[in-house]
Formats: sequence, structure tokens, C-alpha cells
Amino acid sequence: MRMSGPESFLIADRVFRGTERPSLCQTHTIHHGHIIDPRTGDQVDEVLLSVFKAPRTYTREDLIEFSGHGGIVPGGMILEALICSGARLAEPGEFTKRAFVSGRIDLLQAEAVGELIRARTDACARAALRQLNGRCSQQIEECRIKLIQVIAFIEVTLDFSEEGIHEMEPATFVDQLHPLQEMLDQLIKSSEKTRVLRDGLRVALLGKPNVGKSSLLNLLISRDRAIVHPESGTTRDTIEESANIGGVPVTFVDTAGIRLTSDLVEQQGVERSRRELEQADIPVVVFDASQLPDEDDRRLVSLLSRREQLFILNKSDLNTYNAASYSELTIGGRCVKTSATIGTGLEELLKEIIKIAQYDPGRFESGLVINARQGELLNQAKGCLDRGINVIVEGLGAEIAAIDLRECVRTLDVLVGKDIGDAVLDHVFSRFCIGK
Repeated sequence: MRMSGPESFLIADRVFRGTERPSLCQTHTIHHGHIIDPRTGDQVDEVLLSVFKAPRTYTREDLIEFSGHGGIVPGGMILEALICSGARLAEPGEFTKRAFVSGRIDLLQAEAVGELIRARTDACARAALRQLNGRCSQQIEECRIKLIQVIAFIEVTLDFSEEGIHEMEPATFVDQLHPLQEMLDQLIKSSEKTRVLRDGLRVALLGKPNVGKSSLLNLLISRDRAIVHPESGTTRDTIEESANIGGVPVTFVDTAGIRLTSDLVEQQGVERSRRELEQADIPVVVFDASQLPDEDDRRLVSLLSRREQLFILNKSDLNTYNAASYSELTIGGRCVKTSATIGTGLEELLKEIIKIAQYDPGRFESGLVINARQGELLNQAKGCLDRGINVIVEGLGAEIAAIDLRECVRTLDVLVGKDIGDAVLDHVFSRFCIGK
């Protein structure tokens, strides 16, 4: 149980009984004792009290942590004792928000805390940790300082041109600004490339009834999640399960068989499968290649005309297997031969999914997880810088370019939280969980 704020030790003195009062303890020390209900004087739990005095804390405020035995009831009793003594429940993300407001971390690092908590794979967690350590913030600050230096020189040459300070040559300005342009461009590309780490992939398994979609789902997630039965139409609704595929969080969706049917319930399942086809990052069509293709197969392929196509030719273990009969339907797409019965072809299937996602674990090992807010601001800053450079190249005057360069600096200030409104702050931290 963590408590932060100027009255933390006053409240702790009321509820903690040990060899020493919390307010008299040395900072960064741990003490054994008990939590006492201030209303009755009864012991609530045996705890270890960790003392952290300002400013050497995460929030730069006085901070105390109570380590009890855990459990819903004992934890609730400790919480109630603290609230009765003057504490209040934290708002979502308030702990990290206080660290940001105190200046201990900037907004990029604060958002990295949220990304770290929400990380679904170790690769995403490592990327968020790099951002939390200030790597992206340092790059932004270097860019910001260099821009301010260029703007300052432009203003000096304008204000003191009569005193012999000559304007810098346009080529020199461009030489100084090009590295900043390249740096922002790399951050934007990092945002696009690592989206798959942050948001994951949604892979829909589509096809007629009884082609083996449910069996494939069970193999992909390594457990029996979907019902498998010889009777067609067993799956009437979508079934979702997540897996970690090479560091990428992937949600596999088993869908109802897509075919023309007069069954009203099955029609609803087919409609949901069609919607899933539109929403999925990667729609995967499964064929029963032990049978010849029919109109339902052709109709399904026609729905993928504007999507990158990945086909599974399933049931390769059967004597009637004939992948060649599907060559015309699958032309221009990626094909994987599988057998859901004996488990062959799955490794190749996963490799093809990762290829379509354009994810390379080695290439992204040094990447950063940049969210939508940060990506939009990086694009805005890059646009301002591009315009400023173009003004200089076209000979329209450095003083005109300075307008765009100042806007670039302002946008970077918003990015790291130097110039940001309360509404944006509330939105950023509202996505955090309580206590973070």
C-alpha cells in the first residue's frame, strides 16, 4: 500500500505502531510493526514500513509503503485505516502524474510507464523501458536546443545587422537543420514500425464450415479452446484467444463458416465473420484442400480483393489432398500447406504472419513504443521543420523560416510536456490504472 504527499508521515504516525514513529525514521529505511485501526485501537495487520522522505522519492514528495500479508480483506482493512486517518484514494495514474508535475520525469517517460504496464510481450516491455529511461526524451531535447540556437542566431542577425553581424549562409542553416530532420524522421518511422508491438495483430481465420479453422486455432494457442466436431456449423460465433508470436502479441479469431445458408442463426454467424474480415489486420482464408474448390470458396476470395492475401491449404495428411486445384484461386497470395490433425505447417504459417506485419525482432530491438499522441506531434514538428528548411532553400529569408522553426519548438514542448494543458494531462493519465 503506497501513500504519497505532504501529510504522509502525519497519517502514518496515527496508524503505525513500531519501535519508532514513522516521522522520526531515517529516509530509505524499513521498519517492522503493526497497523492499528485508529477508531478502535485494534491491530489490523503486521507490516513492514518503508520510509522515503522528499525529495529523494519517485514523486519528490514524502512517500511511505506498507507491506502487509496481502489478500482482499486485510488489504481493505489497511486502506480503510489510512482513509479514516486522512488519506484518500488515488486517481488513475495520479502517482506517475505527481512525478511528472514535480519535474522528476517528462511526459514521454510518464507515458512510457503506462506502456510498460500495458505491455503484452517482453519485446514491448523492453521498448517501453528504453523510453522510460529517457532515450527518446534526450533526442527530443537535443533537437529542441539546436533549433533554439538557430532561431537565436537568426534573431541576432536581424537585431544587430548594422553592427557587423552578418546573416549565416542559407547552406549553413540547411546543414545544421538536416540532422534534426533526419532524427525526427527516424522517430516517426519507429512509431510506424513498433505499432505492432504496442497494439498487436488481429488475425482472423476465415473459411467454409469444417475446413479446420477451430482445430488450427487450438494448435496456435496450444490448448483446446474451440469445439471441434465433424458436424458442420459447430462454430456460430467468433472465438478470440491471444498468443505471443516472436515477441508480437497476436489475437487469433476463429470465425463461423462463411457460406450461403437459410439457417437464421448461422446467417448471423456468417455476418459476424464478414465484419471480422474487415476489422482484422491479417485475414487468413482456410481451405479444405482435400476437396475441390466450390462457389463458396470463390465468393470468399473475392472479398479479399484489396487485402494482402494469406491462404492455408489444410488437411495435407489426407490421401485426397490436392493443393494444385487451388492454384487459380490463390494466385498472387501467400500459401501455406498445413495439417491441423498432425500439426504440420504451423511454423511456416506463423513466419508468414510476421512477414505480413513487417516485424523484424532484430531491427526493432532498439526501437521505442510511440503512441498516437506522440506520433501525431512528431509529424507536426517534422512538417514545421520541413517548411522552414524549404523557405531557406527557396531564398525567402531566414526570418520567415524562423516562424516555422519556432512552431516546431512549441510542438516539441507539447510532446515532452513543457507546454501542455490540463485537459491533455487528464486524458493521458486517465488511461493508467489506480495506484500507478
